[in-house]
Amino acid sequence: MTTEVASYLPVNHVFVDFENLKTIDGDTLGKKNFTFHLILGPTNKTLPVEAVARMMENAQAVTLIRSPKSGKNAADFVLAFYLGQAAAADPTGYFHILSADEGFDSLVELLRSRKMRVKRHGTWDELKALIEPRPAAVPAPAAPPEKVVPPVPVAKPAPPVAAAKSGLSADAEKLLEALMKSPKNRPKKKKTLVSHAKSSLGKNATDKQGEAVVEELRKAKKLTIDDKGAVTYRI
Repeated sequence: MTTEVASYLPVNHVFVDFENLKTIDGDTLGKKNFTFHLILGPTNKTLPVEAVARMMENAQAVTLIRSPKSGKNAADFVLAFYLGQAAAADPTGYFHILSADEGFDSLVELLRSRKMRVKRHGTWDELKALIEPRPAAVPAPAAPPEKVVPPVPVAKPAPPVAAAKSGLSADAEKLLEALMKSPKNRPKKKKTLVSHAKSSLGKNATDKQGEAVVEELRKAKKLTIDDKGAVTYRI
């Protein structure tokens, strides 16, 4: 029996300028490998009921951040601060600014010059087009050849060799194999590694479950974590 291995994917951090857009697309919340940070101003007193319901369903992936003061660009500075914090914690992630304010473009250019993967989207539809790209048009079938050549017999592949038992749980085995496949994109901090462990477990996974998988790999001597949270891999 073979074990299906989950692909190791970077986390997409989306920062929503709610003061600018005034809307929340509840259908977009809860996408796998996506986290959402909603930046609210002091005057934002209400949120759409349907969006709140979706946020409650995906509470582990949605964060509400309120600007302490109102004023021109006040919420923009708050958004830039939290984006910088997330970038420092997850240097391998993707970052998205959801706002129609073109003033963020200078920040995007600065961050890209520092080799960060960041983009501004003017609307929720632009972000959804990135998450759910339209399928490519299917070309018309080519005319059949005049002469049909019989297929060449293909030898049956040898049955897969069962992997040796490692003593790890299925969740820990999935994370380990994903890390082994991406040696250049392994998280360098425990906090980021726990976040990726949660992502591999599914959208309903908790921090406690992610930490348990990481701790299992540590006890199996597949990695070490020092007092500052730095991770060293032994794989």
